[in-house]
Amino acid sequence: MSLVNAMLKAMDVKITIIIPVYNVEEYLNQCLESVVNQTVPFDEVILVNDGSRDSSLSICESYVSRYEYFKLINQENKGLSAARNVGIEKASGEYLMFLDSDDYLSLNTVDVVKKQLSQSLPDALLFDAAIHCEEGIVSKHNYNRIISHLARVQMSGWEFFLNSYPESYIVSACFLVYKKSKLDSEGILFPEGIYYEDNYFSFAFLVTAEKVIYISEKLYQRRCRENSITTSEYSERKFVDYIKVNLLIWRRICERNIYLLEDNNNKLLEFINNNCYLIWLGYQLCQKLEINLSNYAKRYLLTMSELYENIIDSLYLKQEFENVFCLNKMLTNLHFIYLWCPENIENAKRLIQNIIRKQKKVYQKLLKELPLGQMDYKVGIYGTGKHTEGLLAIYNKLYGEIACDLTFIDSYKSNETYEGRKVINYLEINKNIQEIIVSSFLYEKDMVERIQSINKEIKIHTFYDSFDKDIFSEYKLFIRYLNLLG
Repeated sequence: MSLVNAMLKAMDVKITIIIPVYNVEEYLNQCLESVVNQTVPFDEVILVNDGSRDSSLSICESYVSRYEYFKLINQENKGLSAARNVGIEKASGEYLMFLDSDDYLSLNTVDVVKKQLSQSLPDALLFDAAIHCEEGIVSKHNYNRIISHLARVQMSGWEFFLNSYPESYIVSACFLVYKKSKLDSEGILFPEGIYYEDNYFSFAFLVTAEKVIYISEKLYQRRCRENSITTSEYSERKFVDYIKVNLLIWRRICERNIYLLEDNNNKLLEFINNNCYLIWLGYQLCQKLEINLSNYAKRYLLTMSELYENIIDSLYLKQEFENVFCLNKMLTNLHFIYLWCPENIENAKRLIQNIIRKQKKVYQKLLKELPLGQMDYKVGIYGTGKHTEGLLAIYNKLYGEIACDLTFIDSYKSNETYEGRKVINYLEINKNIQEIIVSSFLYEKDMVERIQSINKEIKIHTFYDSFDKDIFSEYKLFIRYLNLLG
């Protein structure tokens, strides 16, 4: 295909951008100027004025009067989700984008997007963003996915989720281009009247998309400012809305059998576990801020707890499941249910017992080959941190006291003690030590290399050929419930 024909094909892909507007007169001109000054124009721009009380409406009207591809929908205030949904309904483009009216776009956005879309017509195109914080504002968000190895690699949305979650998974609806026919066929809209609507919308679309492309360009320019939704104070409403949006996600997972898309669904369980854990962190934050939760909020907390229990019970605990990291996360969440949801305490106790049995089985398999129980046998444990603390606590509980002649090894320390035993530097490793247990998740590979630089013949025990997360540091709940439940 000639360059001219390729450019014409790219121009044939029609893109609508939807911009909800509510009381943003200070930022709106910059936002809209970034739209009209694109090197390649949008095909349609839909402004949804959501009951603004400042001059935002008149600013919108001025752009609509000057640019024929601009359309204005004026409605009473219904919230961000409702504004986006009406934009989806009225859009005529094959592809949709969303732009928040206090943000703006790189001026080559349409050009980059259309060229990429024209090559494969995917269900979704994902891109990155840069963040611009106003003075005195610090953002906790990172909008750079840092997964350049996936750039321009065609895959399903589910595959992209598996490859990006959690470190590079971004929920903002503004960092994707959506095929409208896919949104329509799946019936995906933003949940109205709640915060965190992007969490549901992004997940629901991504995991059903058959073909997605990711590009690493920072096309979106995110503004972090005072008095925005993301920087406003925490409240009971935010706590309840985070529960509501996760209930929507979890129910969609169950209804659509999303867990069947992958034989090894550890990543999906990690996603559910992490979101449940964030709910409990929100509960603790409410306590810290002395927010007295209403019965309405408590009912949602109970509903969430019941659905979480049902999911892990039906999908994971009735199977041969041996991911100890995920089991630890489940145990943490069930611990909170045990503490704070008395209505669910008996079921939580039953599930905790099931988890403890599975954890015990996994730890026994991992630790049974360690030479810690051999009398007069010289063993080294490389590591003197929390990982080793957990390793020893679990070993002592499952196999009894350590009987070997044990020395601890450290990369930097020497002539100190740990757990009442001598610590040596790895450079002091000698032939008297017969086997070494490497006790670190982060530095396991480096430690093995250090040992082998001193002694290539010594036997080394490691743990992380099969696990990609720390499996010993978070050990206290396991020991607690092992003691409590027997």
